[in-house]
Amino acid sequence: MSKQGGRTNARNAGKSVADPRTILGFFILGLVFLAVVAVNVGVRVSRAITGVPEEIPANPMQVLFMVAAGKLDFTTPAIVTSIAIAAIAASAAIIVALQRTAKPKPVVDTAAKHLASLSDIKSLSKDAAAAKAAKWLPAELAPDYPGLRMGKVPGTTTGLYSTWEDLYLVIFGPRMGKTTSQVIPAIVDAPGPVLTTSNKRDIIDETIGITGPRGTVYAFDPQRIAYGFEQEPWFYDPLDLVRREEATMDAAATELADIFKCASQGENSGGDAFFANQATDLLSRLFLAAAVDNRPITDVFKWVNDDSDRTPVRLLEQHGWSMQAEALQGQYNTTEKTRSGFFSQASQIAMPLGRREAARWITPTEGARKFDPDAFVRSAHDTLYILSKEGADNAAALTTALTAAVMKSAEAYGEANGGRLPVPLVAPLDEAANVVRWPQLPRLYSHYGSRSIILMTILQSYAQGVSVWGEEGMEALWSASAILLYGGGVRDEKMLQKMEALIGDFEEWTESVSISQGNRSVSRSTREKKILTVAELASLGDNRAVVFAAKRRPLIAQLEPFWERTYWSEDIKAALPGLK
Repeated sequence: MSKQGGRTNARNAGKSVADPRTILGFFILGLVFLAVVAVNVGVRVSRAITGVPEEIPANPMQVLFMVAAGKLDFTTPAIVTSIAIAAIAASAAIIVALQRTAKPKPVVDTAAKHLASLSDIKSLSKDAAAAKAAKWLPAELAPDYPGLRMGKVPGTTTGLYSTWEDLYLVIFGPRMGKTTSQVIPAIVDAPGPVLTTSNKRDIIDETIGITGPRGTVYAFDPQRIAYGFEQEPWFYDPLDLVRREEATMDAAATELADIFKCASQGENSGGDAFFANQATDLLSRLFLAAAVDNRPITDVFKWVNDDSDRTPVRLLEQHGWSMQAEALQGQYNTTEKTRSGFFSQASQIAMPLGRREAARWITPTEGARKFDPDAFVRSAHDTLYILSKEGADNAAALTTALTAAVMKSAEAYGEANGGRLPVPLVAPLDEAANVVRWPQLPRLYSHYGSRSIILMTILQSYAQGVSVWGEEGMEALWSASAILLYGGGVRDEKMLQKMEALIGDFEEWTESVSISQGNRSVSRSTREKKILTVAELASLGDNRAVVFAAKRRPLIAQLEPFWERTYWSEDIKAALPGLK
């Protein structure tokens, strides 16, 4: 039966193999050297033990020949000593052979020597992060919160840390450990309020032991993903995003309509741009009408499904928004076929507002308190879990609106404090393409770091981001992220080619041996090779990630699932299920 199987590292196929005669020659030389050392040491040890004043030549080879010829006594102590030396040498050879045949290092570990320098790695150390934290955090918090730990240098205990100015783009394929190695540690290590998103309730179950005792916990769950999770009833009105500033309510209403459109269709919806734009404009004016009259946002669902109801026009006129009222009236006055087209599209965008369970989370109900984003960002250590998943009851528009409201409040609070939050807000946005379909998100990366609003946008591929923010938006997100973390499991060739180019090439020496008419010649040359190829990046595993950190060469990180984070206190370990 033939034995089949590939190499762990396909690059080994290109390495030259030494000439067998050369190997045999070195082996014989090694045996001779061992014999010389063993015999010489044995003879001298014997002389020291017996005290026989026998003259020993200084030349070690002469000693070997004299012993072999019987001209020099090779006593029992000499024999024992020589055998011991030979045994030690044999043991060392066996150990080296076992190490060479042991499980090879991950490919990315062998590539590390061509990547980040020691100074680059040192700039991501805990000490480097702590020095910056001392400038940005209150004195009582800085020592305990140096930054977010993304992993460690492979095979060591040296952690790799970002600072409280670094925003993340994290791309991990399914089941590659993004939640356990990035999201949960970010929640635990956050010095202040936390906003996190997910499409599963696991994130609550795994971290509630930490977040519950340190502050108020909110779980926004219009799809009942965490059914049974006990909390005081509360709701959030998305129209509060419109009401923040009276002078700019019309622009805010447009932003909210864009959120609903992006949540429904993505940045590039395709189809007829006229109807798409008209639908978004219609929805923005209906949002404005509801906001200025303090109506529940569910009224918009009624209006958008009845193009004969002119109530929104009257409300806009009544509250002094005459230009918006005229524009809305103009939409109502278009031909029936045209009006039906964009009303129909707008009603599809606004669909989440008509769901009973969703309405309970966005309108006042008896006994439910109203969520205040301004109070949340000013809290010491409150946590907001935002849950949504794909499906007929998708609530991405509502979860995105809530996320946007919190970020707007954080911006305002930072501006009131000289431009930066006094304590960073940490926002690990897991499943961002499904939960936070916010058109403005890529543009925020250019300035949120300097505001201490630490976003961690987590995707399963580059293409997933393109489906939400378009090519231009995803490229902006990709380029503006201070920390780009790739954890494997992705077959997006375009993205992997971009990474391959960013990682770069290295110069490799090659050697060729030729033998002609008994003469052996060796020639050496160099060639350029990719440090990590697309194939190697696609198959990245072994708990490794490639880190692209701004102003540094790429480097390799060993991921640390939260149950392996030994630096946490006993209280933290006791509160996390995976560490009990």
